[in-house]
Formats: sequence, structure tokens, C-alpha cells
Amino acid sequence: MSRSIWKPDFLHPQFTDQQGRDEIFLVNRATCLTSEMVGQRIQVYNGVRFFPLQVNSDMVGHRAGEFAPTRKRPASKKVKKK
Repeated sequence: MSRSIWKPDFLHPQFTDQQGRDEIFLVNRATCLTSEMVGQRIQVYNGVRFFPLQVNSDMVGHRAGEFAPTRKRPASKKVKKK
């Protein structure tokens, strides 16, 4: 279910506290990327480490967590040949 149109975009207060910095560290993955963030470097926490993210105009309106993968890719298993 998507967020209602009449509600404003969700911005965590942590983001507004860090506005003047070169890199912004976001722990809340639900923060919505806005047009003011375009061109900024954001570090999004994926549960283990901070994932670097350069915001561009295509990302506006999406959540920050969509661009920070939380799961590792499965490693391919080596098959023993007989």
C-alpha cells in the first residue's frame, strides 16, 4: 500500500540535523528522497554497514532503503567432477 497523496514526504529529523555536511548518514531507510537532495552523497545504513549513495533526479520520490541492498548475493557452489 502506498502513502496517501495528501501526506507530505517522510523526512526523518536525523536528516534535517545533518543538512550542512558533505556526507549525510541515514539510519532510517524509510526517509523519502526529495528534489533538495539531488547531487548529495548519502550513506544509507543497511543493517551491517553504511552503503554510499549519490542521489540523482531519477531517485526522487523513492525511499532511501531501496538503493541499499540488505542481502548478499548467493555464492555459487563448486561442483566436484568425478
